[in-house]
Amino acid sequence: MSSRLLTQSPGVDAEFSIPRYLTHLARSNLAPTLTPPSRPRVCVAPGEIGVTFIGHATVLIEMDGVTMLTDPVLAQRLFVVKRIVAPGLPAGGLPEVDLVLVSHGHHDHLHVPTHRRLPKRDTIAVVAQNLGDLVGSAGYARVVELGWGNQLEHKGIKITALEVNHWGTRGLLPDRRGYAGFLIEGPSGRVFFPGDTAYTPLFREYGERFAIDVAVLPIGAYQPASFRRVHMNPEDAWQAFLDLRARYLVPIHWGTFVLSYEPPDEPPRWICRLAEESGRESQLALLEHGEGRAFPPR
Repeated sequence: MSSRLLTQSPGVDAEFSIPRYLTHLARSNLAPTLTPPSRPRVCVAPGEIGVTFIGHATVLIEMDGVTMLTDPVLAQRLFVVKRIVAPGLPAGGLPEVDLVLVSHGHHDHLHVPTHRRLPKRDTIAVVAQNLGDLVGSAGYARVVELGWGNQLEHKGIKITALEVNHWGTRGLLPDRRGYAGFLIEGPSGRVFFPGDTAYTPLFREYGERFAIDVAVLPIGAYQPASFRRVHMNPEDAWQAFLDLRARYLVPIHWGTFVLSYEPPDEPPRWICRLAEESGRESQLALLEHGEGRAFPPR
């Protein structure tokens, strides 16, 4: 696996200062934690792809009888950062999951206590390279590490780890932790989940190689400007969606934790405006926390 991005960090710019940033994060503790309405679990018919936005980068994906959960974080607090919206779980809670996908080891994407309490049924954890030790005691039937280009097949679903533009350090010092996006393929279609990423020309390559049905793309944590080295703003995400040639866009990584300077409600308003200006509103699936949607066959 290439290591050229493994130690990359957001860096700094004129807007950024550690005291200001810590104060900004601490201020989020004063915001109330909203509870999203309880919604029934989305009904996924044969040939459809179901996507439910739990919050941040945690998404429940259902297709071809297989349930998958991405970057599960159900914690109410991450150090000094408090959730501003509680996890949007389906009525009755999460179903048992077949596959858990972990894109990288940052604490807002890999929360070890969440992994320990997930409902499991011979569940396999599929993680980026050098993350297996973090979830090895969480009760999974297997933990599989995938470097870029590596694949796993399970119950008719193929998971491929793909290169994205982020970084993988768990703590403050370089530790060789990996990171990856995931292409999920089954008889019903393809879902692309990059985890965290900045924009990269690789999206054009993936759009040419794969017929992607649903692109689950992050749209938040882009201010100060240096954060865009490793994150996308809505304009970046919209360009990524076009490059990927996906049928539908599901925005994530917004409105759950206050991790950056932009207002929490700015990313969804911005992405809606871009979709409207391009006349592609029907391809944008902006899901509220806990909302699910079944996407029809191609």
